[in-house]
Amino acid sequence: MKTAMMLALLCGSLYIAQAQHRLQGQALEKAVQERAFTFYANQALPLKGRVINLTDLSYTLKVMPDSLYAHLPYFGVAYVAPMNPNEGGIHIKSGAYRYELTRKKSGWHLTLFPTGSGDVYRMDLDMSTDGYASLYLIPNQREAISYAGIISQSDNHKR
Repeated sequence: MKTAMMLALLCGSLYIAQAQHRLQGQALEKAVQERAFTFYANQALPLKGRVINLTDLSYTLKVMPDSLYAHLPYFGVAYVAPMNPNEGGIHIKSGAYRYELTRKKSGWHLTLFPTGSGDVYRMDLDMSTDGYASLYLIPNQREAISYAGIISQSDNHKR
């Protein structure tokens, strides 16, 4: 019990430390315009079920000028079973993608269409000027899922 509580506090502290590096204002606008940022998911919101808190800081969507990478957990119904049952989650490595950015009153709406990524068809990312964001994924072979998190600077290292 005591170990579990310590682990929860440690994970929470790590996320808070990451959140302090959240992009805001002009820095966020520059990163969005340059296509150089990372979305860190801290909650998963499946269509059916409850909110799932994520403590692993590796759950990300990385947007770079020439590529798009995603490593996100998936909770929901799959319409087609994966070839390898050990390959769960959302994994995208796309060298090309379509990027549609719209300025909103309090931030941006970004629609991403990765190419050659297999299952994911469309990704909608709503970002506030405070650096908070929500990501909505519409896969071809599974139910849609949403994530909540923050926007941070990309480290420009490919996964």
